[in-house]
Amino acid sequence: MKNPWMSLWLSAANQISAPARGQMIAEMRKTQDAMMREWQRAWLRMWGIGLRK
Repeated sequence: MKNPWMSLWLSAANQISAPARGQMIAEMRKTQDAMMREWQRAWLRMWGIGLRK
């Protein structure tokens, strides 16, 4: 038998945590993109191709 109070509590907790999770994922993507761009620049500079900042 399912517990309706537990289901209600979990639904409320999920509604509260969803926006924070979305913001966290967006920040992680932004940081990862910046890191990859910098890594690519460093790699190209190493090979002498060099993208200017």
